[in-house]
Amino acid sequence: MTERIYTTEATSGRGSVRIDGRDDMGYRVGEPSGEQDRLNPERLYAAALATCLHQSLVLVASSADVETAESAVTARVSLTHDGERRYGLNATVSMMLPGVPDEKLRDQITAEAVRVCPMVGEIPVSVDGKTPGAP
Repeated sequence: MTERIYTTEATSGRGSVRIDGRDDMGYRVGEPSGEQDRLNPERLYAAALATCLHQSLVLVASSADVETAESAVTARVSLTHDGERRYGLNATVSMMLPGVPDEKLRDQITAEAVRVCPMVGEIPVSVDGKTPGAP
């Protein structure tokens, strides 16, 4: 049986998104190519993906006794368009794990972090130009 660990809620309306019903967690939203001071789904997904993958990276690396103090994950998310009303997302991430000088171990840890991250699913995610688990 699956245990629910955490639930949150976001409500998006015209020009803003509010998180967990809190007015102090309301953010202005805009179009993908719009104003730089506004959020959009792509920015929100990039932030969520980077955070989720970093937490997964720390979990996996820590279980392998690897130091994670200087670790970081950067996510770059692109909105794509393929025909009328056919939109998608592509994500590329870079995982920094300076505590792992061994490239093979680093690749194993990052691949496992991608595998356990619940935000990685139907949206293809590559790590430093490689798709984890691909030959």
